[in-house]
Amino acid sequence: MKRIASLLICALVVISSCVLFAVPASAAEKVVYVKDEATGDGSSASSPIGTLDAALKALAATGGTIKVVDYVTIAPNTAATAEVTEYYTEPAHDRQITITSADPANKAQFIMPLECQWYALAGPTVFESIKIVNNTFDQHVRFLARGNHITMGEGLEMYLGETLQTTADVFVSSMKGVVVQGLTNIGAEYDGMMDDNTWITVKSGVYFLIQGYTRNFVDTGDLTGNCYMEFEGEIAVRQMGWATLKAGLTCSGQAYIYWNANIANWRIFPGYDVATYPFTVNLFIHGGDHVNADGAKQTMVGAGKVKTVNLWYDETNTEASDLAMHIVNSYIITQPDGGVFPEELKNYKGDAYRLTEDVAPLDDSASSDSAVTTEATVDTTADAVVTTEAVADTTDGAGEVTPPTGDASVMIVLAAAVAACLFAVVIVKKKER
Repeated sequence: MKRIASLLICALVVISSCVLFAVPASAAEKVVYVKDEATGDGSSASSPIGTLDAALKALAATGGTIKVVDYVTIAPNTAATAEVTEYYTEPAHDRQITITSADPANKAQFIMPLECQWYALAGPTVFESIKIVNNTFDQHVRFLARGNHITMGEGLEMYLGETLQTTADVFVSSMKGVVVQGLTNIGAEYDGMMDDNTWITVKSGVYFLIQGYTRNFVDTGDLTGNCYMEFEGEIAVRQMGWATLKAGLTCSGQAYIYWNANIANWRIFPGYDVATYPFTVNLFIHGGDHVNADGAKQTMVGAGKVKTVNLWYDETNTEASDLAMHIVNSYIITQPDGGVFPEELKNYKGDAYRLTEDVAPLDDSASSDSAVTTEATVDTTADAVVTTEAVADTTDGAGEVTPPTGDASVMIVLAAAVAACLFAVVIVKKKER
């Protein structure tokens, strides 16, 4: 029996060791350092690589973080179009790439010069804890998500030249600043993007415009993809729209707006120049405020050509409830025939909805009640997404989480080890007999 016990203990040690080595530790996040005209290999702040494009290419397959040392200037790599001079397009990447400062206490500069006014995404990208510098002086600088998830994260500062832009700037009509768009401004790209969902997350910063879909340069077509926008933290934006600024387009997709931010804003265009509807806006209010230049509650007005506004909020949350009721009382819905129908607001006084990586779009024909049913389904999966995220990178689009490798190998090794253990016990028993 002692020999059997010893063998069992040895077998358990083998099993434990096999499992330990079969389960890979979460791969350390890859980091590349960059600084204008540097000649290093990007491995450290003292050896940065010389261009942002080189840093992005180094992370294109794996994702990771780019840490800017002092400053980096964006150089164009894409030919001019009818809409703009040359601009920059990222290398394609499926994994999230974060662009931030090497020293958060001394934020680096992300410089957009006159010769490169547009930055086009080619994968999920996060900007955080960095200074975005508009060195065009008399032009806007645009971030074109092109259907990819763009996150304007915490700690962003916007500069016009050497001047820090503040909330007061968004109430100046001549403002030149940062524009974020869910799709593109490039007319030739639209045909392939009309069905694309857009996903914009904003947590800080001062902007001229944040647009869910697009702005200008295309006159016809139907935007069938949905627009997902998340607002958190302290944000100032002159104009904000959830559809498009071009009268020839229609929107049969829907907008899903998660609001948990204090937003200072000159004007919101829920639908703006969408020539025909249906266009449905789904607002999920968690808290925050919406104020004008005087700090008073801002009214959501403009040519908001939408068919329906669905509003969800938590009535036990005073801040969320106050903002929701303000929206109910002030939101003007302008229909194509000129009629204003504030009674179209559908109010569901239940748990506030939180956008997650697995947002399920509401069916176009869904009523307020069926929308609530979808909400519950999404919330159920949120915890699983967050839990898995801790051990695996996230991908863009539907927010699928790449499962950690090694799960199958663990089961194979475990089964083999157990089989070996049982075989050893049988052999020992035969010998003892």
